[in-house]
Amino acid sequence: MIDLNMTMLIQWGIYIALMIFLHFFLFKPVLRVIDARQAKIEGTMAGAEELQEKAAENRQNYESKISAAKERIFARTAAIRESAAKEAKEFMDKAREEAMAQVEATKERIKRDSEVVRKELRGSINVLARDIAVKILEREI
Repeated sequence: MIDLNMTMLIQWGIYIALMIFLHFFLFKPVLRVIDARQAKIEGTMAGAEELQEKAAENRQNYESKISAAKERIFARTAAIRESAAKEAKEFMDKAREEAMAQVEATKERIKRDSEVVRKELRGSINVLARDIAVKILEREI
């Protein structure tokens, strides 16, 4: 059986006084440091989350600007290609027309020259025929 006497009460008193002393001079300061550290960590984590959100927003903004720039570049290159194709077609059409005009002019010149040659040959056909006959027959006609 346990004897409850004065020493037990004194021990309880010392224990309670020690707990109060430790509470004010050890536990509270340590808890304040821990709480301050925890608040600093939470503040840092909140700051990091804000920075991550800003980074994600900046990345999204950057990507949208890049895609818009790519679209503008693709539109410009498509316009340049269309313009170049149009110019090439116009150049080819013009060259084709010039070539056809030259062909027609050459045909006309050949036709005129052949008519001139025919007229000359018609005028000298009798002389040529007689010269050929003389050579073939080997006598004068």
